[in-house]
Amino acid sequence: MVVLVVLLSVFVVTWGILTIAQRPNRICTAGCIAFAALFLFTGVSHFSLADGMVKMLPEWVPSRYAIIYITGLMEIVLGLGVLRPSSRRISGLVTLAFLICVFPSNIYAALNSVDFGGNVNGPRYLFFRIPLQIFLLLWVWFMAIRRPQHSMVSSKES
Repeated sequence: MVVLVVLLSVFVVTWGILTIAQRPNRICTAGCIAFAALFLFTGVSHFSLADGMVKMLPEWVPSRYAIIYITGLMEIVLGLGVLRPSSRRISGLVTLAFLICVFPSNIYAALNSVDFGGNVNGPRYLFFRIPLQIFLLLWVWFMAIRRPQHSMVSSKES
């Protein structure tokens, strides 16, 4: 739930500011700023809440703390990457792959009722988490990857 609050509140505030400032491409810019804020927030939490996040990985996984720290650093880098128009598309593509790769840890945590991030609710949590994951994937696609369609004006002369 915190994920949605951070993403949508930053988006609304940023979109409002960009609209008042009459900046071009307001929605995608606001969407990327909001997603960057989300990934910076979650990336930092990998360091401050590492003990809880480690529980989301099966015990047989080696170097669980290292994985948590590396994925946190990746989230920070990817969040910053979608802020720069020159790296936005590639950062978005890598973010899609990243979100898909880390999702099994959410499934594991929910199936094992891990006491972190809503997973304590067990498999029921997946009824919220799966649509949220799809929403995040679509958000990144539309805000950072998809190229806007510009209307083509025919230049045929009569």
